[in-house]
Amino acid sequence: MSVKNLPTQERAIKKRIELLKAAQLDFSEVGFEVATAKSIAMRAKVATGTFYQYFENKNDILRVLAENRYSELHEQVLLLQSDERIRGLRSFSESKGSDTDKINTFELFYRVLEFLYQYHLQEKKLHQVLDQRRSVDSALNEIMVRGEQVMRDVVMSFLNDFELDDHTAVAESLHAMGEGLVHVMVFGKPNSDSQELLRTGAKMLASYFDLHTTPKIQ
Repeated sequence: MSVKNLPTQERAIKKRIELLKAAQLDFSEVGFEVATAKSIAMRAKVATGTFYQYFENKNDILRVLAENRYSELHEQVLLLQSDERIRGLRSFSESKGSDTDKINTFELFYRVLEFLYQYHLQEKKLHQVLDQRRSVDSALNEIMVRGEQVMRDVVMSFLNDFELDDHTAVAESLHAMGEGLVHVMVFGKPNSDSQELLRTGAKMLASYFDLHTTPKIQ
């Protein structure tokens, strides 16, 4: 993340925040290639020189936007993990066999998919810019890889409650399937209703998971 002249005074902090908001709008509305330090500064209603007080260039400010986006994701994930509904869906008793002892995998996967869907809907155009730029900006890609690891860690934490031959492979597969479905829903042109797609995706993930996993005896 950019550490160039991180401001400490309130007025300077506000200017930097306004530049970040302006950059997100510029990248989303005119595209990364067209946006410039000057156009971003104009949106923020500051001089172009002010832009360079806080950021090296437009690549730098995009990386900061990515860092901020994944920081927000991390905060949302912590809230998701602390949600009593999720914790209740994850729990199961030591005894096995009755329906009441089984984890409700459909509801769990539905809530996680819904969370990912809503997250991707936020700042949709910025997400597209980040996806496009990560292939040519290794520093940006590193930020995004670290950020995406947050959701993988959540999946791995869940899988640790089950007997599996390869937790990592299953975690990667579940994450990829969930992300793939959400990307189609947000960035593609699906023919089905979003809620129906979420339900169908949750059913498919749950059916595979229920077939191939066994809860550990606590």
